[in-house]
Amino acid sequence: MSASNPTDRAPAAHDLQNHSNRADSSPSSADLSSVSQSSADLSGPDLPRAADAHDWFPRTQSLALTLTRWPSVTGTDGEARFGARLRDLLAGWPHFRQHPQDLWLSPVTGPSGGGGAAQPDGPGQPLPANVFALVRSGGAADTVVLSGHYDTVGTGPYGPLAELATEPEALTRALIQELERRADPARLTDGAQSAAQPLRHAEALALADLRSGDFLAGRGLLDMKGGLAAGLAVLERYAALPDWQRPVNLLLVASPDEENLSRGARGAASQLGGLCAGPDGLRVRLGINLDATNDVGTGADGQAAYLGTVGKVPVTALVVGRATHASYPFDGTSAALIAAELLRRVEGHPDPEGPHPEEPGTGGPDTHTADTRGTQAPPPVCLELRDDRDRYDVTTPAQVWCAFNVLTYRRGPQDVLDQFMTLAAHAAQEALGTLAAQAARWGSASAAGLAAQRALILSFAQLRALAAGRAGETAVQSVITAVPPGPDPLRASRTITQQLVALAALEGPAVIVGLGAVYYPHTRVSDELHASLNAELTRFSQQTGYEVRVRPAFDGISDMSFLGHVLTPADQAALAAQTPHPDHLGGPHGTAAAFPTINVGPWGRDYHQKLERIHRPYSFGALPELLWRLLHCADWPSQTDPA
Repeated sequence: MSASNPTDRAPAAHDLQNHSNRADSSPSSADLSSVSQSSADLSGPDLPRAADAHDWFPRTQSLALTLTRWPSVTGTDGEARFGARLRDLLAGWPHFRQHPQDLWLSPVTGPSGGGGAAQPDGPGQPLPANVFALVRSGGAADTVVLSGHYDTVGTGPYGPLAELATEPEALTRALIQELERRADPARLTDGAQSAAQPLRHAEALALADLRSGDFLAGRGLLDMKGGLAAGLAVLERYAALPDWQRPVNLLLVASPDEENLSRGARGAASQLGGLCAGPDGLRVRLGINLDATNDVGTGADGQAAYLGTVGKVPVTALVVGRATHASYPFDGTSAALIAAELLRRVEGHPDPEGPHPEEPGTGGPDTHTADTRGTQAPPPVCLELRDDRDRYDVTTPAQVWCAFNVLTYRRGPQDVLDQFMTLAAHAAQEALGTLAAQAARWGSASAAGLAAQRALILSFAQLRALAAGRAGETAVQSVITAVPPGPDPLRASRTITQQLVALAALEGPAVIVGLGAVYYPHTRVSDELHASLNAELTRFSQQTGYEVRVRPAFDGISDMSFLGHVLTPADQAALAAQTPHPDHLGGPHGTAAAFPTINVGPWGRDYHQKLERIHRPYSFGALPELLWRLLHCADWPSQTDPA
């Protein structure tokens, strides 16, 4: 689609409903072909709107459909080529034909965007790139940044409908057909009726949503090309104003790799620092991330502005035991039992921000009201649990590796790591006591020795120092540089940690706690900005009829962690010491620009899943109007609260 012809055609809501009433057999290739060729009008619903509000719906939806039709699964050729496709689309706009210097690509260099030699992600692929599009005011330095990612998760969950995953209108009709056949087994052929399963609640909700015409399905349409489309619609209209009518500069940044390691946003953070410190002299007053919210209710929770984001601390633990033949279990030390006890204490912990209630002298739960305005982080979960073997063996595993997803609204990486070291110490003590007691009940001569064991609890930094002390710093560096950093950071961290255990000649029982992947800082805005946003969103809700909530923090891991946030020296030091691979350190640092960032994006349901769908009235109509008003509102405070 060219910028001068934004009228992509698609089925109207009533056409989708009429199509859904056809009692066909299960989808065939012919069905999919006929579905994908429809060219009916996908008109917008009636939207509550202030008298002076712009009709955003047609253009925003058109842009969203165009972006969704460009496949961009993370790590694929589609993602690598998306940036240039978006740049070319914007280059056709009148503003960028007149100001081509304000539209550019910035390739994401190195395996994680943190530097290093620029290498494509695969043979013959271009580098994925950040897209920067700047519309300047009449000379002011104040700037608002609109940001979003364009990569998506894969299309595998769609099964036979995978070829329609990036064709929203066709996919919507096909999903309606599929769900209706399952809801009414009489529509199925005789051979399929016996295998028919009733619709789950989530599927029944999806069928009602898609029939209503208010929702549209598509891979990445919700997460988050619909948000990018709203930002692009605002940018396009803003660019059409005379520069003296633009109160601020408006910079849109579209990034790759959010679904993996946030390579794009991490690179963009440094680029923004250069734009602020360089001859452009931009002063960013506000960042607005455009990521999506999942809401399985009425939409009241999805229509929201988030004043911060949860942080992610990627804690890992390598448990080192002593292997033994399975017939003589008490002649060794069970790494599996220690890991199991650690997992029991961590998994789904009801108060992940506070101390563990089972530990001595920790007191009660922490409500966090002062720091997070009443919000509690989701509990930690185990992301990976594996032993050190790659083949069948009747010897017990010598090592077990654990990786945890720890979310936080107020703790830094060192605080979380210290907490886990305490947890590891108590878990190991409990597990060793259990093993000794079992040995005594069985009558093993090893019982007394097991009872006397004490586990060594080390941080990754301490392990590294032990390895360097025994084998030399050159040997340690050789281990680290020989391990590729991606695409799986946990694998890289596990390999390095295991090899340093060998260099240090460390024997179990021991637990080494580290930070095995990219750290995502938590952020929040100042109380002053909180009050300003409350006032602006109240006016918006009163004038448009859309109730938009102000919520403390975005619960999903997102690029918000890197845009506008600068790590403290203490956090930088902790990450440098405790992260096994240096390429996973490419977070916000001294060269980045500091500014408050909020999240205002579309809402829908089931993102990352087969039934991913966006709510059209809010996302294509209300959202861009809200962004427009935020862009034109009064002077925003420019500082965030201290983390």
